[in-house]
Amino acid sequence: MTYQSLVSFEYWTFIAQILNLFIQIYLFKRFLFTPVKNILAKRQAEIEGLYSDAETAKGEADEAKASYEAHLKNARQEANEITSRAIDSANMRSEEILTEARTEAQRTLEKAEKAIELDRQKAMNEARKEISGMAVDIASKLLRKEISQQDNQALIDQFIDEYGKEQ
Repeated sequence: MTYQSLVSFEYWTFIAQILNLFIQIYLFKRFLFTPVKNILAKRQAEIEGLYSDAETAKGEADEAKASYEAHLKNARQEANEITSRAIDSANMRSEEILTEARTEAQRTLEKAEKAIELDRQKAMNEARKEISGMAVDIASKLLRKEISQQDNQALIDQFIDEYGKEQ
């Protein structure tokens, strides 16, 4: 074998190798690159779809959060209003109860004063009767005579009136 045959250039082999290269490029492109390219395009579309779904979900979540915060704010405001109304109502009711208690205390005091006045009148009347009985006994013992009931009553009333004025 000669060294020159190893380095020699043959046109038919060169053309066959070029044709073989073009056929391989065509086959790779047709059966390898195009399906891989399609798979990559599908994956890219899926990823973009997922990103758009994620953006949509994020937007919906933001809207839901804003709605929740608005409802929460309204609920707090309503709770404050209800509390305020309850406090106002309780204050009004306590004022009513105090007014009723004061009125009842005043009525009770007036009844007690009337009862005291009646008891005092009764005591005065009983004292008059006792004094008149004692006066009649004393007078009858002193005079040793009987005086009429009308004269006796007139003397007693006069005595009580004079005694009451001194007090």
